[in-house]
Amino acid sequence: MIIDLALGIVTLSVLLVTVRVLRGLSWGDRIMAFDFLSVNLVVLIALIAVKTKLIVMLDAALVLSLLGFLGTVALTRYLLLGRVMK
Repeated sequence: MIIDLALGIVTLSVLLVTVRVLRGLSWGDRIMAFDFLSVNLVVLIALIAVKTKLIVMLDAALVLSLLGFLGTVALTRYLLLGRVMK
């Protein structure tokens, strides 16, 4: 029951943050929302893994967290420096 409530809250958060990513005021707001979206998706996958008892999904959550971090760093470097790589 608690996991179902948490799934509902995190799903609502994912939807609201997706709107913020698409309609953010500035690029900084959009990058922060993208980072928060990736964290929300990792939590959502972890909750689904706990609910369904599929431990394999935790590997997907780990990969998604790494990709979210790298994406946030790349977008921030592009915003600040105008390039991603040196």
